[in-house]
Amino acid sequence: MRAFLVATLFLAGFSLSCASADDGSIRPEPPAETPNALAPLPQEFAQLGKPCPPPDQKTDYAAPYAGCGKDGHVGIVTVGRHTGLPEGAQKLEGSMGKVQVLIESERVWVQGTCVWCRNLTEQTSVVHLAYATDEQLMQIQMQAELTNKSPLRDAEAWRAAVAAWEPRK
Repeated sequence: MRAFLVATLFLAGFSLSCASADDGSIRPEPPAETPNALAPLPQEFAQLGKPCPPPDQKTDYAAPYAGCGKDGHVGIVTVGRHTGLPEGAQKLEGSMGKVQVLIESERVWVQGTCVWCRNLTEQTSVVHLAYATDEQLMQIQMQAELTNKSPLRDAEAWRAAVAAWEPRK
């Protein structure tokens, strides 16, 4: 009898210590903030934001594609494979290309599989919002499966477009 009483008191005390007051309110997740510190660029993306290479430079087709953007700086870099994205990438659940997007204050990372290509091709692209041309922004928006008709020029516009994104039906 004594063991039963001790066990009951022990379980009651343990239950009370684990319980927390629940006021019944639903707490929404805090809004995602644009990180102030940019993630360091992996070596294959190091050209992003730097001056464009001279047009007569020989093209290495195995190297990442670096697209010359505004003001003579590289606006987009694309690598033909998946790479490790910085922490905080958001998966667009239900996307045809298993898209992941990471929005920073100056850059947007998009990783996915090209479902329109003849062969399924994996690719990772990073765009520099200040240097990317409208065409480059529309290209990466298409890669991210976003349906916006105009280029997304800042992190807030990207964040809103990703929040409004829905899978194609």
